[in-house]
Amino acid sequence: MAYHILMASQKTFAVCVEKGIYGGTASTRPATDADIVASFSAITPGDFAFFYVKKKGIYGLWKVSSAPFYDEQSIYDDAERVFPYRFTFEPAIRQFATPIALNDILDLRDRGKIWTFDLGLVTKKNHYTITTQEGEELIRLLLRNNPLHTSPGRIADPYPVIESRSLPLSLDCNERGRLRYEGSLTAWFTRCFVQGKLRELVGDYRDVLNYVPTSFNTVMDLFLTHVTTLDSVDILHKFTCMELKTGKVTEKDFHQIVRYENWLIRKLADGDSEMIQSMLVGFDFDAEVRNYARKRQLIEEKAVRLIQYRVNDDHTDLILDEL
Repeated sequence: MAYHILMASQKTFAVCVEKGIYGGTASTRPATDADIVASFSAITPGDFAFFYVKKKGIYGLWKVSSAPFYDEQSIYDDAERVFPYRFTFEPAIRQFATPIALNDILDLRDRGKIWTFDLGLVTKKNHYTITTQEGEELIRLLLRNNPLHTSPGRIADPYPVIESRSLPLSLDCNERGRLRYEGSLTAWFTRCFVQGKLRELVGDYRDVLNYVPTSFNTVMDLFLTHVTTLDSVDILHKFTCMELKTGKVTEKDFHQIVRYENWLIRKLADGDSEMIQSMLVGFDFDAEVRNYARKRQLIEEKAVRLIQYRVNDDHTDLILDEL
């Protein structure tokens, strides 16, 4: 179960909640389209969704009821903007007529309780996945703003799900077997993680986020939280950050992942460097990167794990090897 914030204007928000569907835009650029597919790959049935409505605030709460699918039938009566990457949802918990105000969101950011939702990028992204802790904080504010219990209601005009048109994932590669688009690599990892796979690589995990905003005006490709439940108590004990490259991983990429690692140590781990697991994924690795990783392990006893990918023969899956 994950939490997502969806971007909408007041007009599109009204249509979405009437039909119980949300659509993400497509791009004519294959690389950008692969990024959009990767973003929507983090959404799965049972997840919770909020809406950030421009100039209004954050509304909630809905539960995702379908896997993402592709459909070009018009939702918003806008022939030029189809928004074909879609999923359906239904109301959850209760009706929350009063949204979370913008000043409350800014206050949460100032106090470090919201960090994966960047208001400075709301015009650039349609969808944000946030951590469980952030999602629970937003639900707390919705309950605070709406103390009287009102039944969740229902979707007035449900949109039909096209189950046969699942979200496309292309593992198209060049003659050397290198993937053409980084979004495809991100989408593959995201799908594996939301399906509960790759635990033998990273350990048990809970939250799966991609394209996470950072303080460096860059986005972290993948971010995982590791939580263990003991006697109904959730214990957060580790984070994983991943930098993905379809080609050769360079010295610059190594410094980038170390930069993210140090940022997370300060921001989330209270200075505990052992809470951060860093991983670099690529088709190949510069000799300098291998040397840096070895020296860092020897001197600092802190690893940056190097993972090499290969596309299988029929281009349906990836094979991973740790160097």
